[in-house]
Amino acid sequence: MTDWAIKALACSLFVLSAGVVVTTASEPGPEAHAFLEFEANSDGKCQNLSRGGKLGVMRNRHPTLKIKFRLLRYFAEVRQSGRATGIAPPGGNLIKLGCTKIGGREQRWVVERAEFLVDASQ
Repeated sequence: MTDWAIKALACSLFVLSAGVVVTTASEPGPEAHAFLEFEANSDGKCQNLSRGGKLGVMRNRHPTLKIKFRLLRYFAEVRQSGRATGIAPPGGNLIKLGCTKIGGREQRWVVERAEFLVDASQ
């Protein structure tokens, strides 16, 4: 066994005998995208645009942290070019996305990326 392998084994045995748990990274917490929630609300304009259409909205359910997001949009199950981006404020304020139906065809949004913003200046 090489010298470094013996040292690593000795350190591992010491840690185990001392009852200390060693981790290489912090415990993963809930991810930002888990706090983004989509809804469809009644809306006269969307209803006029397409029967059964509602206003698609998103909200950040985290009580204190902003979330920087990037969404993909699908229309008639076809991914559309471009992305919707922004910062969702904490506390559940609504972010309007668009109508869920246009010309009888479905429209939806999917989170591509989301991350917490911890600095108030961002």
